[in-house]
Amino acid sequence: MMAKLVLSLDGEVLGYHFLEKASFGIGRKPENEMQIDDSSVSKEHAVILTVGNDQILEDLGSTNGTLVNGVKIKKHILQNNDVIDIGRYQLRYINQKAKPGVDSDRTIMMMPVMSQRHREEKSESPAQTATLPDTAVSVARVANDIFPLGGIKGLQGPLAGQTLELSRPLATFGKAGVQVAVINRRPHGYSITRVEGKKPPLVNGLAIGEEAQLLQDEDQIEVGGEILRFFLKQTA
Repeated sequence: MMAKLVLSLDGEVLGYHFLEKASFGIGRKPENEMQIDDSSVSKEHAVILTVGNDQILEDLGSTNGTLVNGVKIKKHILQNNDVIDIGRYQLRYINQKAKPGVDSDRTIMMMPVMSQRHREEKSESPAQTATLPDTAVSVARVANDIFPLGGIKGLQGPLAGQTLELSRPLATFGKAGVQVAVINRRPHGYSITRVEGKKPPLVNGLAIGEEAQLLQDEDQIEVGGEILRFFLKQTA
């Protein structure tokens, strides 16, 4: 059964929405997949990205924030029966197939996938990161023992001039609602996967397919108006 959100206010169920799209926007603007026309909700409040079998909730810099089970979040892998607070409203996430816990393919590097509006507002600010649980750090260390650590250098766009280590198993890049890709770190190497967008991201000028594509040292990536260079750190 497809994952869904049950919308309620003050304990009264108002309706439900299936997560049919790779990117599911929530906010006050009518362009969102779920429009909540209330002053407590930002125009582009949050987005849910589908990556593989998981749904990832991300706050888009909303005024009142996004809470999951009473805890304010920036980014969160949704679990079955999670309760999301958006303004005065509650969303219950229902997905019997959601896997509990954290593993090497499901831990997220906290690099915000901003809406296009937030990209423009914050283009001069450095990318923010957040600390992951010790279990995630342990997984990353194991992967590093098997395959060299990789990184991304921004050539054009909001990350231009910045160099980021890909030390976490999953990193997201692009603009929500426009074009998003994920780079997945596994023991045998790094791969890039298309998440959303009418046009696929480019690697060395060529469109990637629907399946994950293995990245090579010095590959150039174009996604969501950004140009990035992937590299592998040389081991001694």
